Amino acid sequence: MGAIFDTAEEESNTNDSKNVGSPTKPPLLFLLGEISGDTKHGFFDPVRRTFDIVHLQELECQAECLASRYGWLLILSRETSSLFFFNPLIRQRIDLPYSNRIINAAAFSAPPTSPSCTVYAIKSSTFNDACELHVDTFLMGGQESWIPHAYKFNTKPLIISNVIQTVCSKEVLYCVDSCGRVGTFDVKDGSWNLILSKEFQKVCISFLVEFNGEIFAGKKGACGVIEKLYKLNLEHGMAAWEEEEDLGDISVFLAPYGSCCHVLALNEKTKKKLFVANYGPESKCVVYNVVGRDYKKAQRFIGESFSWWYTPVWIER
Repeated sequence: MGAIFDTAEEESNTNDSKNVGSPTKPPLLFLLGEISGDTKHGFFDPVRRTFDIVHLQELECQAECLASRYGWLLILSRETSSLFFFNPLIRQRIDLPYSNRIINAAAFSAPPTSPSCTVYAIKSSTFNDACELHVDTFLMGGQESWIPHAYKFNTKPLIISNVIQTVCSKEVLYCVDSCGRVGTFDVKDGSWNLILSKEFQKVCISFLVEFNGEIFAGKKGACGVIEKLYKLNLEHGMAAWEEEEDLGDISVFLAPYGSCCHVLALNEKTKKKLFVANYGPESKCVVYNVVGRDYKKAQRFIGESFSWWYTPVWIER
């Protein structure tokens, strides 16, 4: 475990000065003991195929991961209902003001050590052809409390329903429901924009990921197998999910609470690979070889002694 922690602090100290969208190493899979409240957690390196068990006293409470990006987890304590950031590599914690709202999805725009980081907490509900969206925002460098933004849409058929996935790109929050319908929230003017779908077809989004200003989504099929990878195309105020035919030199890491992409063209172990974090105890990570639209399972990681209670989360570094 020493190799992971020896370089973590040095990398973290330089993250704010680098392009945070271009990590130099592939991410680690962190196994968070969400329900048990145990201090035992795990790190899996999908490239080196190494696995290490760590004990983090900072996470001894029952903790739910809401989002992961830039090496940081946005965590909700199940015991106190408080929100905080935690970096498991350097064991640093940053507390956030209390929020009494139930949260369906969350995201943040930059590392929480940056004063420009905006945190988004979303609560959505659908009833009688109406969708209510509540977005609470918190600016790390300029606020003492959350700012609420509430909207209600009455449309038939619904343009968007309960938000299940969200990701931030260039200060705009992209929200997607279970059918792949898209809405955006601009924190600069506090405005919502529901985007009509061009020739819309049900996509059933499972994972949402941002890379270099573009939005991608993975779709799970039968038995949890990844079937397709889509890219969001926005033209003339219309939205369309288009199947991504070629990953090029990109490797994609998908997980329920934070996905990421990397360009490591010289590393054949990650080139044109799809890494998918699983909840099940039979495998915590499935690696696919991607050739065009063909996804073939190549490897599995079985997290022995890590049951359903452990949430798999990608940690960028």
